[in-house]
Amino acid sequence: MSSQLYQFLLKKGLEPRKAQEEFFRIVHKTIEEGSISIVQAPTGTGKTYGYLIPIIERGEKAIISTGTKLLQEQLRRDIETLRSYYFYLTGEDVDYLVLKGKSNYLCLDRLKAMPSDQVPAELEDLLGSQWDGDVEFARVEPEFWSKVCVDDDYCTPHYRSICKYRDECYYWAKLKRREKKARILIINHALLALKDFEDPQERLLVIDEAHELDKYITSSLTDGISTYTLRVEIMERILQFLPDADNVDVEGFFERNFSGLFKSEQEHVPLQDLGPYVKDFEDSILKPLNLYHKRIREKLISEVHDFLTSSMWVSEKFAEYLRRSMLLDWEEYFQLKVGFEEPSEEEEKLIKKLKSYELLERRLQRVKDFYKSMKERPAELGFAVSRKWSSKLRTFNYRLERFPVFPAGYFDLNGYKGVVITSATADPEDLYYTMGIVGNYYELPHSFPYERVEFVVYGVSPKEKKEWEECLRFAYKRLRTLYDKVLVLLTNKEQIELFKGEEGLAVQGEDRLSFLVEALRRGDIKALVGLDSLWFGVDVKGRKGLLMAKLPFDSPEDPLTYHRIRYLREIGEDPFEYQKRKALIKFRQGIGRLMRSKEDEGTIILCDRRIFKFKEFKRVVEELGMRIKYIKNA
Repeated sequence: MSSQLYQFLLKKGLEPRKAQEEFFRIVHKTIEEGSISIVQAPTGTGKTYGYLIPIIERGEKAIISTGTKLLQEQLRRDIETLRSYYFYLTGEDVDYLVLKGKSNYLCLDRLKAMPSDQVPAELEDLLGSQWDGDVEFARVEPEFWSKVCVDDDYCTPHYRSICKYRDECYYWAKLKRREKKARILIINHALLALKDFEDPQERLLVIDEAHELDKYITSSLTDGISTYTLRVEIMERILQFLPDADNVDVEGFFERNFSGLFKSEQEHVPLQDLGPYVKDFEDSILKPLNLYHKRIREKLISEVHDFLTSSMWVSEKFAEYLRRSMLLDWEEYFQLKVGFEEPSEEEEKLIKKLKSYELLERRLQRVKDFYKSMKERPAELGFAVSRKWSSKLRTFNYRLERFPVFPAGYFDLNGYKGVVITSATADPEDLYYTMGIVGNYYELPHSFPYERVEFVVYGVSPKEKKEWEECLRFAYKRLRTLYDKVLVLLTNKEQIELFKGEEGLAVQGEDRLSFLVEALRRGDIKALVGLDSLWFGVDVKGRKGLLMAKLPFDSPEDPLTYHRIRYLREIGEDPFEYQKRKALIKFRQGIGRLMRSKEDEGTIILCDRRIFKFKEFKRVVEELGMRIKYIKNA
């Protein structure tokens, strides 16, 4: 390689890897051809440096998208390292920016409109610091944050033009200004779906951790209505205009229709037929909301009309706001003089009322759009209901959701300088099937000594529930006797109960996952038990044990899986092929949790004899160089 930065890193102790050098060549080729490249880069490739080094050395502008905010922060650390070395070698800086979705940033206008006694002291302290407005560093309740974050319905382009905080705005003034200058943008897949960033045509797009790209994109395209939305964001706003308004039966609608669908701690339930709920929704919620909307509109038009007919002149900002609001015909008041002064106190109050009304209108329009899709129930949309306890509501917050069953057609890769899609388990068939993505496929060789891993299969099936649960407990105890670090990869929450009370064990969800992983690395805990995040995103080096509860087929009760199975059956395709392909990706990711460096070794135990029935899974193990040890009875 002729790369100055790479040669310097080799002298600093970076291990030369042929797979990483091949990655450099793929990135160069992708940029020169303006093509789409799909790169399967196994653990140990060094894929982050594999795309960052060419980007930095070529002086390219780039957008790098990864799965989560946690992974964005990991990318930040890698860029900081390369940036410092590159500056040492060349004297040139690499300007980059970690960019998250709008709702992650504080809106000063919304905050200042709140009573001061409702603003948490922690947030007040941050306002006087060098804080960048990111919720990641603000310890506030999610329900409070939803009232003060940047919101497209509130922060419309024409309101931004007159907002008194427009020059101080964390997002639109500070962040977007930095975005224009930054060579490298680090975003997450949810933001990628919105394509809401500067000059994409000048940038190479790198999609890292692409193995679940379709699920992240689907999640970002999911919308809905909830008890909280209807009660707080709509009904409370209606009461500001109409204090005498009667309550809308929001809680009653959700309780009588959906409470019986949930089992134990279940939080998400797929819905196939929304027909039984449509009439109740229309009568209980939509009709009264429409009546209130009509009354508010008439009241506001009358109030604005009275102000205008009693005025000789109005400020330019107020006149412009009225023109754009289209609440009434501005031309009727042409005799008014328009001055250049700032809005008067009365005009400021009217602007606030108009702003509140416009926000209410947008929220109501979303409710109407959702109602329309409930009635039509297009096959390409999936529906689900979820619930979580809300301290604000003092009851369950139910949420009705809709989402595209497959996001192909809602997402495109046009308009970039080139596209590199990569993951340790990048699957071109899955990317095409779920996302409609086609590209040049490259499969880089793995470099870790998997022959040092003992892969044990116990002869039980998850269908034999009692024997299988006993096997899980036995396998866990065996791994604990062999290793000081054990990862337990489960497939649903019910399985966690099998490990409750075990000494030295932590469960995903008890604290932030990054803290729990660090505790396992340090030896503060001996085992970590969890679900999806442990299969995909955990990096613990050294000798360890890995327990896979079973082959990781997604539960048919998961709303997205349920609707994909339903949709594939409706169009005459075999949904099991889709389920198997997804399980294979997750299985390969799970195996990758054991080998994180060339010095690692350990034991993997799988409590599922079906690996011999579905030979694709067995082939994955054998192709990595591991021999399967079968034990009939645990």
